[in-house]
Amino acid sequence: MGDPEQEQLQELLDACDAAEVDVAGTRAAFDGLAALVEPTVSVGHVQDGEVDGVRVRTYRPGPSDRLRLVWAHGGGWVAGTLDTTDPLCRALAVTTGLEVVAVAYRLAPEHPFPAALEDLLAVVDGLGGPLAVGGDSAGAGLAAVAAQERRGALLAQVLVSPLLDATLGSPSVGALATGHGLTRRALEQYVALYLGGADPTDPRASPLRAADLTGTPPAVIVTGGRDPLRDDGAAYAARLREAGVRVEHRHWPDALHGFFGATAPTPTEDEALLWAADRLGAIVADRPPGHGSD
Repeated sequence: MGDPEQEQLQELLDACDAAEVDVAGTRAAFDGLAALVEPTVSVGHVQDGEVDGVRVRTYRPGPSDRLRLVWAHGGGWVAGTLDTTDPLCRALAVTTGLEVVAVAYRLAPEHPFPAALEDLLAVVDGLGGPLAVGGDSAGAGLAAVAAQERRGALLAQVLVSPLLDATLGSPSVGALATGHGLTRRALEQYVALYLGGADPTDPRASPLRAADLTGTPPAVIVTGGRDPLRDDGAAYAARLREAGVRVEHRHWPDALHGFFGATAPTPTEDEALLWAADRLGAIVADRPPGHGSD
């Protein structure tokens, strides 16, 4: 008999790389994989709730000083839930020591652009107080836009394998179009479903194309060498530095897209998670007195 988790992972990869994306099938594959994973990290307090009408799940690892990390999950804007991102958010809460708030933003194609962004911003605004924003894949793109839209009000942005250009114009999207898990064909379909006809060059969909990044919060960026989105993260790191923004960027040459949020922890994932938590902690500790306070 095969490994059920590996079989479910293959089903997810197949669903993502179908000739035409089956939204229901992709969501079922995400959910099925999540259902097989037992929580491996114990968190002091986990609670579901709402912020300004948006569903969230809060992870509090210990006594809270109200420093929060608001997290947007991946899934191509069409899939992903609080349950699918639960293992990663537990690990983030424990490794960073911050209160992590996972956001169940509305999904395309039922709720196309900019619905997901509006939900993330509603949570950021509703929580208030000192917080960072982050996400993985499509969620990282949402987090980057939130960091631009609320520049000056956030402590940091954490972008893991970010999708930052909805035109899919980065060289690595073409160079790694097939054979590396996430494919160009899948990316094109996710973008089309999310945008619903909107302009892919709109900076709210393609934060890499924003004219001015001055004043955006310090960034922690994680990229993988076998990820077709690797150039998005690298290009954004360079542009942020040019704008005078503090950037912590680390690249894992052999990593596939999604390695950071893998369901079964690996040495590479553990290393990346610990590195990102360390760099985020350093940024938070170095913030100017009174910045991000209530």
